[in-house]
Amino acid sequence: MKHILIIEDDKVDQMAFERFAKSPNFKYTYKLATSISEAKLALETETFDGIVSDYFLGDGNAFEILELKLDIPIIVTTGTGSEEIAVNAIKKGAYDYLIKDVDGFYLKMLPVTVENALQRYQTEKELKEYHNNLEELVIQRTAELKQEIQINKETSEVLQKMNMVFSHSNDVTYMTDKEGVITFINPKFTEVYGYSSNEIIGKVTPRILNSGNEGNKYKIYWDKILNKESISGYSYLNKCKNGSLINMEGSVDPIIDSNDELIGFLAIQRDISERLRNEKIQKILHNISNAVNNANNMQELLNLIRLELGTIINTSNFYVALYNKKRNEIEMPYFSDKIDVFSSFPSGKTLTEYIIKTEKPLLATKEKLNSLIKLNEIELKGSLPEIWLGIPLYFGGVISGVLAVQDYDDANTYSDKDKNLLVLASDQIALSIQNKKIEEDLKKALEKATESDRLKTAFLQNISHEIRTPMNGILGFSELLKNPKLSDAKQQYFIDIILKSGVRMLNTLNDLMDLSKLETGQVHVKLTKININDELKMLFTFFKPEVEIKNLVFYLNAPLLKKELIVETDREKLYAVLSNLIKNAIKYCKFGSIDFGYNLKENFIEFYVTDTGIGIPEHRQQAIFERFMQADIHDSKGFDGAGLGLSISKSYIEMLGGEIWVTSKEGEGSTFYFTIPLN
Repeated sequence: MKHILIIEDDKVDQMAFERFAKSPNFKYTYKLATSISEAKLALETETFDGIVSDYFLGDGNAFEILELKLDIPIIVTTGTGSEEIAVNAIKKGAYDYLIKDVDGFYLKMLPVTVENALQRYQTEKELKEYHNNLEELVIQRTAELKQEIQINKETSEVLQKMNMVFSHSNDVTYMTDKEGVITFINPKFTEVYGYSSNEIIGKVTPRILNSGNEGNKYKIYWDKILNKESISGYSYLNKCKNGSLINMEGSVDPIIDSNDELIGFLAIQRDISERLRNEKIQKILHNISNAVNNANNMQELLNLIRLELGTIINTSNFYVALYNKKRNEIEMPYFSDKIDVFSSFPSGKTLTEYIIKTEKPLLATKEKLNSLIKLNEIELKGSLPEIWLGIPLYFGGVISGVLAVQDYDDANTYSDKDKNLLVLASDQIALSIQNKKIEEDLKKALEKATESDRLKTAFLQNISHEIRTPMNGILGFSELLKNPKLSDAKQQYFIDIILKSGVRMLNTLNDLMDLSKLETGQVHVKLTKININDELKMLFTFFKPEVEIKNLVFYLNAPLLKKELIVETDREKLYAVLSNLIKNAIKYCKFGSIDFGYNLKENFIEFYVTDTGIGIPEHRQQAIFERFMQADIHDSKGFDGAGLGLSISKSYIEMLGGEIWVTSKEGEGSTFYFTIPLN
């Protein structure tokens, strides 16, 4: 703030000035002197930017101040009618004057007058200095111009060379002035970001590329380069003209002139999106490989694979389909979809079968899928997506499955880049699936081996029981028959027991013999043409008395029972299987009914035997077809038998080209099914 010396000896004027100085219009600090001598003393001890002095003072007048030839502007105030004094003051060097009026209007003019005087003083001072140094400035500027001309010439040549280099560079290159406004871009800039030179040069700063996802990175970099620091190896996410995002890496260097002055910046960038994507893919493949060890089962493994792939593509609708050659169906060990739910379906002309057949990945829009349907190449299972992407999975060099993703809303969700990604990952995915399957198979084999050891021990105990029990009956009751005093009724009763014990032991030995023949490959199929209905009627007649003894109801149901149904099969094995299933039904059924018969399917006959017996626990329904197994070995003591019948039946049915299975609910009964070819 400017400091003003006020020289005024009139008390009234002093008071008027001090009141005015407190108003916002007076923007200076001041010192009030009441005489010439006091003013001179103040000038010796303080520095002032200007002086406002009344002409008439008690110990002299304002001319004495003017005669001091001070290098500051002086304004003289006089009373009305003293215009001649004011003119003389101007002649002696005063910058301006004010005429005092009775209303104090001159005080309102005082700030403007002081400001004008200060500005004029400053201008004259600068002009004087300029004139004093003009010749020196001319000489200096002439030398500078010569230097600038030489520098510009050299710079122009350098820029031409740089332009040639940058124009053919595969890196994005641009330059800015020191304010950050872009002054040069190379063709790669336009290729990557989509902006032309007309849209960029001289109009925008690099902030036009700001994606908004980098926080205060730009400010940090800007502060560094303003401090003439170079930045290298930095990476960030930029936004192109079309709104797409791109990962860039590069450097920024300050451009310094010969006087070490900052005149601009040079930035060089390269697109690292593909590199980052490849690094991410490698990480995904590594995680998928490790997932085999981290997942407890196949379902968990496939879910981990879906989540890993989901970091780079959309896996909202994702499934893995495996071809079961034996059943000729597609199994879905993992299926995650917002619309459909599948666990398996017949192979047929499905998309999975199409991929396996063509041995090629497929990226297909809804239009492409409809075209394949019209060409009868595929038959759609489930809902029609906007886009579908599937890749084959190789197991041991053979395509045995497909990994697929699909989207029901956007046909642009997947691209060839995504297809190539899945193809790249397919080997590791298939290997992980295969390793997990081997691991699960080994676990099952270990469990089976452990169970087999336990069952063999139980089996030997059971066989010992099955042989010793009837043998004890035969020996014991034979000994009792020696008694000559036995009545005829007693003798007949003992003989019946001996006969039943013999039959029981013979059945056990026959089962052991059949099992031994099966194990050594001595059992062969003997095909003959038989009437299925006749065989069933014979079985019904044979077992009906035994069923009625237990007060059970016995049913035979068949769609063509009154007609002939001729099939070429092994009669003895078919008879043995049906006999074994009916015997088991009778054995384990205490009340209710037994129903057996068949249904005709497309190319096979499906037989069934249903009972209302004790049922089979769900966790044992597969195990009962294994060697030496009854439904629950711990409870088998309540029923005779070595637990070989179902195992032998399973082997016979498989030899005949069919399969056998059971559905059961514990405490409510069971239904055994098996099939043989219809030919």
